Amino acid sequence: MGKSLKILSRIQKFNIDEQRKKLSEKMDEEAQVIENIKQLDAKYEEEKRFATQNPGVGDFGLFTKRYLKIRRGEEEHLRRVKAEIEAIRDKISEMFKEQKTFEIVDEHREAVERYENEQKEQKMLDEIGTNAYIKQHGDNT
Repeated sequence: MGKSLKILSRIQKFNIDEQRKKLSEKMDEEAQVIENIKQLDAKYEEEKRFATQNPGVGDFGLFTKRYLKIRRGEEEHLRRVKAEIEAIRDKISEMFKEQKTFEIVDEHREAVERYENEQKEQKMLDEIGTNAYIKQHGDNT
């Protein structure tokens, strides 16, 4: 049983590492979406200044509609990514709890094994002591 717990523990550590990689990728994706939104906002402000300085050139209303549509899409993408990040964090937390359980069970098993070995050793020493006592005192009678 001890080996199986150690194997489960190693597998769990591997799975945790895989989830951490996913988390890192999603956090990078989140940062990219946030950067996209900032760039989109900057572009909008630039177009707004241009439209204010050059009335009658281009269709700022159409640009604004397109901007709002793209921004809503990016915001929705950001909400999905944040939800995925939260789900991965929850999963990692659960996996850590399982990992800790494996470690506690393994430590308990090792402690019981040590106790049993100590008891066997003590019994053997008691037997040796008893035999030595009998041998010493058995010769005198």
